[in-house]
This record gives sequence, structure tokens and C-alpha cells, in this order.
Amino acid sequence: MSKKTRLGDDASIYQPKAQLSEKEKLKDMPIKKRFAYLWEYYKIHALIIVAVIGFSVYIIHEIRTPKADIDLYAAIINNPIETEVWDDYEARIMEYLELDPVKSKIFFNDMFVYNSTPDYEMSARQAFVAYVTTANIDLVIAPQSEFSNYVINNFLTPLSDQLPTDLYGALTNNFYLATTEDNPKVSAYGIYVDDTKLFKDNSRQLEDDPFIIGIVANSTHKENAVKFIRYIFAEN
Repeated sequence: MSKKTRLGDDASIYQPKAQLSEKEKLKDMPIKKRFAYLWEYYKIHALIIVAVIGFSVYIIHEIRTPKADIDLYAAIINNPIETEVWDDYEARIMEYLELDPVKSKIFFNDMFVYNSTPDYEMSARQAFVAYVTTANIDLVIAPQSEFSNYVINNFLTPLSDQLPTDLYGALTNNFYLATTEDNPKVSAYGIYVDDTKLFKDNSRQLEDDPFIIGIVANSTHKENAVKFIRYIFAEN
């Protein structure tokens, strides 16, 4: 019969194994396993650090980079022309006005669509009024059914106050004439653009609701607005 033995409480099998430090673990690992280990256990921390650094760099860049001012903002209502065409005209007008693209930009916003869903239409109308109220819009290009409402609500300025004599005289036959409560005298508030190259070559507009261009009363870039009008009518 085998002899029973009894290990003492201090026998090595009862002793807790010493926990290796991270440094010791890494020291005994091959290079490939070392990188794999680090990535497995620290990738979340690493990604967070990278994200924080990236966000910080972005913020610093945004603060230090000069913002380009919008030197002409045109709102196109129920746009009948492809967006790519407006993009092309943005570039053309930048060159025509001799603007520095680092400091300035032209923006033709064709997102004011009223013939869409009721919710989108409401949002678009509210946005338009907000932009006009805050003097962000310089030009409006809209179908006559909408343009007439802007005249009634005094959003637009009489063109006799803005256009130079030669341009005013050349466009007389294209004027949209109207009166308002504030200005009972018949005045030109807009110009029909159907005959411009821009619209003749690109528009999908309805013939019974022609498009008109006008200058917003509180525009801060009326001079550039006039130059744009001169440009599109000189193309013909």
C-alpha cells in the first residue's frame, strides 16, 4: 500500500502564480506577436487617440484657414436647369468678376423647390424667407407665379434704382412691371430671362410660367448682382 503524504500549506502548488507585468509579457514575445498583442488590447484606445488628434487638427485648420466670403448669392426657385449648369456659371462669374477663389465664392442655390412634398415645400419656403430677412440673398430667379409674391411682399428693389442707364435701356422690353402698396408707381422689379442663352439652352421651364430675375432689396452685393444680369444678357 502506498504511503499517504500530506503537503504543507507552503508547498509551491498552493502558491499564487506571479502575474507577469505588461513589460515582461512583451519582452518574451516575438516582434509579430508583440504588435498583434498591442493591437488587440489597445486598438480602442489608439482609435480614440487618433480621432481626438484628427478632430483637433481639423478645428485648428478651420480656425486658421480664412473663410471665403459669398460675394453673390442667387436663389433659384423651382429650378428648371441642371445643377451642373449652375456650377459652370458659378465658375464663369467668378472669372468675370475677377474674384480670388481663396477669399470669395459665388453661390447659386437651386434647392428652393416648392413643387415637391408638402413638408419639403414648407421647409424651403421658410428657409427662403429666413435667408432674405438676414440679407443673405442677392438675386432671385423664380417663375412669375412666385416672383409676383416677392414683389408684393417688398422683397425686391425697383431696377431703376440699381441698373446703370445703358443696361436699363437695353432691357426695357424684358421688364416685369408691377406696383406695390409702398410704391404705387409702376416700376420694373424684374427681367424675364427666357431669351437668355442660359435659359434657352438649358431650361425645362413651363411656357405659361416664365422665369424672372430680380435684385433683393436688402442685398449686400447689388453691384455684383447687376454684373451678373449684364453677363447673362450679353451672352445672346
